[in-house]
Amino acid sequence: MLFVKLINSSMRRNRQIYSPYLTASSMLVSINYIFLAIAANNSLKHLNTGAATTALLKLGTEFILFVTIAFLIYVNRFLWQQRHQEMGLYSMLGMTKSNLQRLIIIEKGSLLAASLLIGLIIGIIFEKLAFLGLSYLLQIDHLTQPWVVPSAIWQTMLIFCGDFAILVLIDLIKVKHFTPTELWQETTDPNKHPGRMFKIGGLMGFLCLGYAYYLTVTIKPKISAISTFMLAVLFLVIGSYLVFIAGSIILLRYLQNRRHFYYQPRHFIAISGMLQRMQQNGASLATICLLCSSILVILFTSVTLYAGISSTVKSYAPRDIVMTTTQPLNHQQQSIIKKTAQHHHAEIKKPLSFQMTTPQYGYWKNRHFYSQGNIDRMTSQTTSSVIFINTKTYNKITGHHIQLNNRQALTYASTTKHQGKIKLYGQSYQAKQLRLFPSYFNPDRSIYLPTFIVVNKLPTKLPETTVASFNYKIAQSKMDHLKFEAALQNQLHLQNSNFTGQQTIKSLITSLYGGLVFIGILISLALAITTTVVIYFKQISEGYADHDRFRTMQQVGLTEHETVKSIHSQVLMVFLLPVIGALINFAFAIPAIHQIMIQLNFYNSSLMMVIGIIISVILLSFYLIIYGLTTRIYRSIVEQ
Repeated sequence: MLFVKLINSSMRRNRQIYSPYLTASSMLVSINYIFLAIAANNSLKHLNTGAATTALLKLGTEFILFVTIAFLIYVNRFLWQQRHQEMGLYSMLGMTKSNLQRLIIIEKGSLLAASLLIGLIIGIIFEKLAFLGLSYLLQIDHLTQPWVVPSAIWQTMLIFCGDFAILVLIDLIKVKHFTPTELWQETTDPNKHPGRMFKIGGLMGFLCLGYAYYLTVTIKPKISAISTFMLAVLFLVIGSYLVFIAGSIILLRYLQNRRHFYYQPRHFIAISGMLQRMQQNGASLATICLLCSSILVILFTSVTLYAGISSTVKSYAPRDIVMTTTQPLNHQQQSIIKKTAQHHHAEIKKPLSFQMTTPQYGYWKNRHFYSQGNIDRMTSQTTSSVIFINTKTYNKITGHHIQLNNRQALTYASTTKHQGKIKLYGQSYQAKQLRLFPSYFNPDRSIYLPTFIVVNKLPTKLPETTVASFNYKIAQSKMDHLKFEAALQNQLHLQNSNFTGQQTIKSLITSLYGGLVFIGILISLALAITTTVVIYFKQISEGYADHDRFRTMQQVGLTEHETVKSIHSQVLMVFLLPVIGALINFAFAIPAIHQIMIQLNFYNSSLMMVIGIIISVILLSFYLIIYGLTTRIYRSIVEQ
């Protein structure tokens, strides 16, 4: 009973600490439950893209588990820093280490029970809403979900019991190895930083960031693009922590050593205050920066892919139905198309058939295309493919009447330009870039961007492909469109690689990208909660540190107004560093994300920029709102 009273008393006295901690942990419980409940849905698994969606949900669940345990360990460290004097006082008043350990177990158990109770109630209430949102994103109406998923409840409870067991073990080890005097005097220990190694660490941080940025801006649309991006992320994480912990302090110490600059009232207060803040909060600021960077990248990637579904579908099929065959469609196949259309009440419009060369893969170097052959012969060097059509075919497709000689060519690609003097298959051409080519598409659906080249005479010995396409109209539901396309493909006995229906491919991509957006939103929500709590606790720690500094600055002659203004300006500068760093990281990440999206047949650069700006403004607004709210608590601590 005594332990329970002590814990209740401590929680009431430290409401500013325990209330946001309990709120954040409860929200993480609810997000974990939502992920596990939706991942267990049976109707979701039976979709055409059910395996991919389930795999994405599993990946999202694992990421949330990592975020949860990292957050709990970080906040537990802060709670220990705030309560170590209280624990030391209990020990000096006669409590043994076993008593303190029992106190810790009861405290963590009560926090676990409260988090699970609140979090599961919130999760059960909002899980149905989240599932409806997923159904909307997937554009599927026949999915069902029970109100309560018992397996998800038990899994969530098991996960958080394991997480809190780790926290209890960490605290028990700390109590075992500390003496009462150390517990009582821990806050007075000065920050110690190694000299030469500290400088080397700061320099390495800037080098790591520079190398990470170099990787992101030089990534090419190759098979290795994703692994290169992940390597850049690794160097970014290492570099961010080293720069915030060591690099910033090296810079401030450099300014401190410039006497003419440092010994001015405005510079003296700002630099000395910033130096102390970066020594105390460098790791926290780096964590906030990386969390904000993660939110930007995850939301940007998922939302951009989903918003660009229409343009992606066009890259696979510029018309409602596109068929690629080695020979033109015969009379029997044309008859099958007509009969199938009549059976499904479909009206066929504007049929078009033309010849082109089969896509040839290779890479461009100094305006020279080095061919490697067909899709089966791609290597790590491969970056593109080329498709030739002659001027007669181009005029047939576009209705134009162009004429070219044997040394001239027209080129078109969605994101790259090949113009001027180019060389392909031993032939040199003077090329001109087309502004538009209505039949542009990726026939192999490969990860490499095709370039269409219009020439007077096709290169010899290249295999040719016939493209037959048409639009159609059905005055019925989307399901009837899907049935017609499936029936037509089945009747023509064409494989998926040779037959593409816009509605079918759109349905598949929507299901895949819809799940990606849903997971991105939930993960971003979890990261936003984590970021908010980290910022909140940082503000509290700043407040307690500045409370004593506030009095000291007044004792040396500064007025109260000057002191408050100086401290608040330092806090704002330090507070803005992570979001500025996150926006810089995001700006350098966009080129790499763009190259990876090209491999997913997404070429809409203008849409990317619009979404990137919108998400950046939203994050900056959210960040400043959190600053405004937490600053009130900071001021109450400093000025009390």
